[in-house]
Amino acid sequence: MWTNLVDSDLNIVQCEWIDHELRSSQKACIIEKKSYYINCIYFKEISAYFRSIIKCLFGYFPWKRNNLPQLNISPDNIQIEIKDGESILTACLRNNISHLHACGGMGRCSTCRIAVSEGIGNCTPANKTEQILAKKIDLPPEFRLACQTEVTGDVHFRRLLLDKRDLVIASQLNKGKYGPVGTSRKPAIMFSDIRGFTPFTESVSSYDIMYILNRYFDIMGEVIIRNGGEINNYIGDAILAFFGLEDSGDPIFRCIKAGVEMLEAMDEFKPYLEKSFGKTFDIGVGIHYGDAIVGMVGTGSSQRLTVIGETVNTASRIESANKEAGTRLLISEEAYEQVKDRVEVEDFVRMKLKGTSLRKTLYEISKVIGETTAKQSESIRFSYGHKWHKTLPVEDLEPGEKKKFILGSENILLVNLEDQVYAVNNACPHMHLPLDTGQISDKGTILCPFHDSEFCIKTGEAKTLG
Repeated sequence: MWTNLVDSDLNIVQCEWIDHELRSSQKACIIEKKSYYINCIYFKEISAYFRSIIKCLFGYFPWKRNNLPQLNISPDNIQIEIKDGESILTACLRNNISHLHACGGMGRCSTCRIAVSEGIGNCTPANKTEQILAKKIDLPPEFRLACQTEVTGDVHFRRLLLDKRDLVIASQLNKGKYGPVGTSRKPAIMFSDIRGFTPFTESVSSYDIMYILNRYFDIMGEVIIRNGGEINNYIGDAILAFFGLEDSGDPIFRCIKAGVEMLEAMDEFKPYLEKSFGKTFDIGVGIHYGDAIVGMVGTGSSQRLTVIGETVNTASRIESANKEAGTRLLISEEAYEQVKDRVEVEDFVRMKLKGTSLRKTLYEISKVIGETTAKQSESIRFSYGHKWHKTLPVEDLEPGEKKKFILGSENILLVNLEDQVYAVNNACPHMHLPLDTGQISDKGTILCPFHDSEFCIKTGEAKTLG
């Protein structure tokens, strides 16, 4: 409250600040008024008074606003200030922004992670805690832990986990070896498809079609796995496979070699189809090489590894180009440049791929030269005096389940019996007929589907059922 006492003769305006808590020497200030200006002598209390008024009107001090870094948060479209020495997570929580932090902001989980779109240079370097977790789940450089990151300037970022459902999904994805957000790889991608399958199925029963497809997939799968590839998906009668996810080396050559051998296997399969069904079909293979994101997709126990990116789409389009070009195996120029001295080119074409406007050069490959330069891991192949071969992940073989595996010329049957995995020859001792269609008994034996006999999985003993 102000009380003004005006003395016009002295040209002085005396102002008293009525505040009983102040000492008398602090109560007044004299303002000498002259022609067009006023010289003011401010006491600290008067300055504080004006500061309090400004703060009430604007909620902040305008002249100090630019001193504090700003956090621009999406998808909330919110802008907040962050104090010195304050983590991004703390600033968000202080401003009532619901930011997940399952471990309490201790850097033991990744639920508070953010994707920095602008101002990554204004973020403090990752500390040891963040480095350990980022390496474990393979976080890209622009992904930071909000609980461990402070800033020195303005930063724009996006919150990646927004609600409890995100938290559940993240906990599932964190269990995968490719991390919660996937990881960047440069694999060789193969896409193969059956040609002329629709006319083939017109006079064949549905049961026969399913049998033929499974036999075809078994043949092609053996070739892909033998060359170090992984089958990612079966799409109708098409196969999507990739090579090089585990950095085993020489992925393009191994992929092309598998493609050539798949054509050879198809040619060997045709006489069987012709004899059994009076007709046959063929396949086309497309191969591309480039960047892709590898990660787990799905929910709960149905999650599976997948590869996402333009590289996959391009491989599919290259495979489709075989029909127009009248070829069976085409590879992209990107793949060809990596192995051009190790393959024989039958021909090349320049054409527009489906869904694109640019013309691409594609190479028809007829043969590979030499063998792969990929080195086998000695720790896997030789251990405790034995030679070991990689087959499949243990978790892919459920208790009581059996699966076939081709090892060179040997047909091996893998069996999970009481959480122990056994490998036996997939052939009965009498006629060497396959055992994989036989049932597993409660005694831990395989019942031969062709004779009244059983084969002990643990001991290898064969008995006649009486």
